[in-house]
Amino acid sequence: MKRLSLILFVVFIALVAAQDAYVRHLRSRKVEPRNYTVVLSLDGFRFDYQDIANTPTLDSIQKNGVRAVGLQPVFPSLTFTNHYTIATGLYAENHGIVANNFMIPSTKQIYSKSDKDIVTDGHFYNGEPIWVTAESQHIKSVVNMWVGADAVIKGYRPTISRPYNANVPYRARIDSVIKWLSVNYDKRPHLAMCYIEETDNVGHKLGPDSPTTVAVIEAIDRLVGYFCQQLASLSFCDSINFIVLSDHGMMTADKQNVVSLEKYVRPAWVDTVICSSAISFAYCKKGCADSVLSALQGVNGITACLRADLPERFHCSQSARMGDVVILSDNGQVQTYNNKRSLPAGVHGSDNANPLMNGIFYAIGPDFKTGYAAPQLYNIDVYELLCRLLEIAPAHNDGHFERIECVLK
Repeated sequence: MKRLSLILFVVFIALVAAQDAYVRHLRSRKVEPRNYTVVLSLDGFRFDYQDIANTPTLDSIQKNGVRAVGLQPVFPSLTFTNHYTIATGLYAENHGIVANNFMIPSTKQIYSKSDKDIVTDGHFYNGEPIWVTAESQHIKSVVNMWVGADAVIKGYRPTISRPYNANVPYRARIDSVIKWLSVNYDKRPHLAMCYIEETDNVGHKLGPDSPTTVAVIEAIDRLVGYFCQQLASLSFCDSINFIVLSDHGMMTADKQNVVSLEKYVRPAWVDTVICSSAISFAYCKKGCADSVLSALQGVNGITACLRADLPERFHCSQSARMGDVVILSDNGQVQTYNNKRSLPAGVHGSDNANPLMNGIFYAIGPDFKTGYAAPQLYNIDVYELLCRLLEIAPAHNDGHFERIECVLK
């Protein structure tokens, strides 16, 4: 009996010691009341690039998290338009950034992606980007090179932001995010956004099917792997949701059938024509829109229409910033207007329903499903998803959360 009592006493002491150790572990562990959200945008990373290159990091995220069939951009499928859509959940006609470059007809003011004074001017930006929604609800944010983040919008900017600088190495951009996430809890951001443009650069220069493009895809995958490793080194890594997405895809340019718009559009008819390789906006002088439209009818390789006659699914007919006549390339044809630059080997910008314009969506973290193959998603719904992850109330937007909530546990 005494021996049994001794054994029970020893077992009791062992259980108490184990429980004390577990309690000490819980007390020492940093339990985060709100998960963190980190978003990495890979400009121009097409939906199928993982299938043509060796991408072990993205493969791992797919296995342990979520991969969508594709992420459809809004129209037009351009970089600035879609980065700001991802941030706001709004169509271009509602958020105002209808292209990388455009004009406001009422003032003749030009928004140019390369003009630092312009891109920091808040009056160009409508809607409420996710960092404004977060900051207005006392959630800190850091944004590294994202459209609109350098402007004061609705009285807010991110807690920390860095303007676009192509000379900053990609690893340094990632290191900056990790540094910002490594501060003490009371100063730590719960939203971090980062941008890398290399896949877009090589896609334009050499085309989406170039062997060099494949090599860049693999290099970017290693960079994503580095980001994952650095996030895993943080003490609160189990509380981080990591999203890797892109703004649009890329298609091979048809450089044999270049459409030179200046051959058809007379200077007397327009204030200006703002042209990208796959879409152009003609800002017409009063009474001249029909002349421009008539001159462009029947030109092989393009389709021109009055802005008001754009398909409803484009959600652009209400924005005068898109000009009076919109000119779309039909199937990779390159259009130019008094162009002196070299022709691109890859293009994007026109019909967002073209499957080749689809970008990517990968996600992993405590709030995401494991090994989930998501259907095609829509980038206009990402804003609502980010609000749900950050546990904040969304501003008015055009997204539909029910189309993207399938990725969550």
